[in-house]
Amino acid sequence: HIETVARNVFAEHGYKMVQTPTFEYYDVYNAATPNKAESMFKFFDVNGRMLALRPDFTTSIARLAATKSIGEKTPLRLCYSGSAFRNDEAFSQARQREFSQVGIELIGENSAEADAEVIRVAIETLSRAGMNKFQIDIGQVGYFMGLAEQANLDADQTDNLRGYINDKDFIAIEQLLDTMEMTAELKEVFLALPTRFGSALVIQEALKQPGLNEKSKAALENLRQVYDILKAQGAEAYISIDLGMVPHLDYYTGIIFKGFTYGVGFPICSGGRYDTLMEKFGREMPATGAAIGVERLMAALHDEKAAGAKAET
Repeated sequence: HIETVARNVFAEHGYKMVQTPTFEYYDVYNAATPNKAESMFKFFDVNGRMLALRPDFTTSIARLAATKSIGEKTPLRLCYSGSAFRNDEAFSQARQREFSQVGIELIGENSAEADAEVIRVAIETLSRAGMNKFQIDIGQVGYFMGLAEQANLDADQTDNLRGYINDKDFIAIEQLLDTMEMTAELKEVFLALPTRFGSALVIQEALKQPGLNEKSKAALENLRQVYDILKAQGAEAYISIDLGMVPHLDYYTGIIFKGFTYGVGFPICSGGRYDTLMEKFGREMPATGAAIGVERLMAALHDEKAAGAKAET
């Protein structure tokens, strides 16, 4: 049911279904998402070349769009449905080593309207699949990266601080900042990032920061533009801003988002902008996309239905 609903919604918005290989050369994925190398299922072909089961669809579709003739007219609107695989020892009951995804990729357009479109399509898919209560948290990678540049952090410092902020580990953030040389004002901004979530007022407050560099300002303005578009389209009730959402930045370059439902501690959908991924396969094109975890959505729908039945009794 979920896959059928998703295909219908995607088609209505002009997205064309594509099918990518279940496995590709390991280097295809490692070039794009090196931090996922340990979680990939890897094996060798008869010629000794290393292959890997796809850990996600975005990388495969980026490679497809960059190297195959699938239409010269941009933007490309592509969608998919199928299984992905990750061999992660940290997987809990909420995760599986083989999992189903449906999703979209909008390739060839760098605009707030494009980012808003993929979020709106994700919202419509969740709603039409039967979800009544869910929330889409939206962040902007450029805001954090601008702050990191302003603080003159190196790559390791940036990644460590990013991880602690994303995990909302206040003690670790404070301890790490104590080892870094930066202004007291910037330290306060980094310490406050995990608490910067809620309505669009969060963006306004962040823009008031004295001395904010242009990269962070542009990211916040972009985030506000996306929010305003979604609000004008009647999606405001589903949207929340989270400036402390900074997951692994393998290829995300701008807007990022995750969808949650009440009582479930894992995202049922996610996505974002990845303007530099395509160039790894020889073609520079901006892109943004969204993915929905089918099993996760099934579990959430089951829990919501069970909660509703319990409330009625």
